[in-house]
Amino acid sequence: MNRRSLAMLACGATLIFVGAASAAPPDHFTDTDDYSGAASCGTFDDLYEGHLDVRGITTFDKNGNRVRDVVHVSGWERNWRSDDPSVSITAKRNFNVTYTYATDTEKDAGQIYQQVLPGQGVLFHDVGNIIFQGGQVVTIHGPHDTFEQGDAAFCNALVAASG
Repeated sequence: MNRRSLAMLACGATLIFVGAASAAPPDHFTDTDDYSGAASCGTFDDLYEGHLDVRGITTFDKNGNRVRDVVHVSGWERNWRSDDPSVSITAKRNFNVTYTYATDTEKDAGQIYQQVLPGQGVLFHDVGNIIFQGGQVVTIHGPHDTFEQGDAAFCNALVAASG
């Protein structure tokens, strides 16, 4: 499972839980998720572990139907090389997901991932806005290295950190 799917799964699981709540006042919720895994980088594996803190609110209309979810996700992910565990980087995360039920629209805004290596600067970053409707990308603003490159962004960062 890729990292974006993991983050959205954590948010989705929280939203399903919240969906069972009663109508009227907004529902506030929190959740945490610790995860780990590996992705192949060809000659080595990118081993990773991370932590997400999720907090949000679901609003309802006067009939008790869900109108919007606003979810804040923050956390970190540490990556290291399978062939040299001393090569390690830690990416930060801090973004919002806003889902509007009437239009089936999701907006991800903020710092999805940012990896900075002292002395080398930004190795990759996924920041700005991405808007999805019906699960399809509608608009992308800002550099979105991990969204566009997937695991390759992490692999390239680990190679840069090795050198």
